[in-house]
Amino acid sequence: MRRDRQRVDGGINITVYRNKEGRIYGYTVSGHYGQRGSSIVCAGVSALAQTTLKGLGEHFMRLHNLSEKDLDRLSAYINYRVAPGDLQVRLTTDLDDITDALLETMLIGLYDIHDEGSRENDLTPVHILEIQQDQEV
Repeated sequence: MRRDRQRVDGGINITVYRNKEGRIYGYTVSGHYGQRGSSIVCAGVSALAQTTLKGLGEHFMRLHNLSEKDLDRLSAYINYRVAPGDLQVRLTTDLDDITDALLETMLIGLYDIHDEGSRENDLTPVHILEIQQDQEV
């Protein structure tokens, strides 16, 4: 279920990065849609994107036997930046079936929000762009 979209100004822009094998190794979410603090679209996108980030962190912590006191070592496997209206996530190693499941499930949910928003509004609140890179992670 891969659909390519163009980046659009306004609304929520999501970019998903795939390596040459088609595996997702990163994503960005930026922008906002609707009234701040009361947009169900933004809440849904944020919940999916941030929960996926937390799930990836938990996976790498278990995989590499890290504890809460080792959180600084997590950056060897995942880089992220979280700011209001801006989330950036990049996996730096260890793409596996679990990372695939987490990231592809997030993308399914994001496309569901996109499709629902498109049916209900003339303006699409969520814009998704998938980019395939010629690099390995």
